[in-house]
Amino acid sequence: AGLQNQQASANPPGLHDIVTPDAISELLANEEVKNRLMQELPEEQRSMEHLEENLRSPQVQQTLRSLTSALIPDDNGSMDGYHSVLANFQLDAAAGQQALTETNNPIQAFLDCVLASVEKEQKEGESKDEEMKED
Repeated sequence: AGLQNQQASANPPGLHDIVTPDAISELLANEEVKNRLMQELPEEQRSMEHLEENLRSPQVQQTLRSLTSALIPDDNGSMDGYHSVLANFQLDAAAGQQALTETNNPIQAFLDCVLASVEKEQKEGESKDEEMKED
């Protein structure tokens, strides 16, 4: 079983395998997500057409491949790239530790860290909303 885990985690699905056209469609079906992503576009490109065009572009797929390469240990088993990515995105490594320990999957660990960051941001936003209501 240990060998099977090692082989399975040797090549976990990359971010480019996860962010499929169907996944993008599902993402864009969520109004809150769509509106938040639109805010990231240059002002003159804030339309559904531009958003879809950007998300489905070959450049995004190439960026996801590059990010995947950075997250996966190098030939010597070094996780420096993974830790650099977390530092650059200011993510808490503790949030991904379980995926690294149990499945040795840095892609899942990265996604766990991103999810934890988003959840923390949402809680902080809710706290600020509550404080404003109290004033």
